[in-house]
Amino acid sequence: MVKNMNLKNKLTSILIVFVVFYLYNTNLYAAKKRGVYATKNLIGQEYYMNRCSSCHGEGSRGGNMASIREWQTIFSKDAIELSEIHFDDDQTHGLLEYIKSKEFKKESKQILSFLQEFAYDSENIPTCN
Repeated sequence: MVKNMNLKNKLTSILIVFVVFYLYNTNLYAAKKRGVYATKNLIGQEYYMNRCSSCHGEGSRGGNMASIREWQTIFSKDAIELSEIHFDDDQTHGLLEYIKSKEFKKESKQILSFLQEFAYDSENIPTCN
């Protein structure tokens, strides 16, 4: 009887090792793979997703609206041009207040960097999906 228990325990242990090995080597517990156009600027991406993506879509699409230099100009001089672009839009009243806020001043460098990463003249623009 003791021999049967030891054999059962050994077989159970071997089975557990195989199951763990299988799960480890499948994508069941693997971290989500990042795409080719995944950003390294996760903070800027988070700010963009919270403030801009509802109208402008994912970062690769939103950033693609301007060149690296154009984004720099849009965000320069306290983002006056960004305010002007959104001035007549009825849905952006909250955005205009945000652009004038201290919070924007803190977040704008990260957002700018994120948008420039996906600008149409950057190396990270998706062409055909």
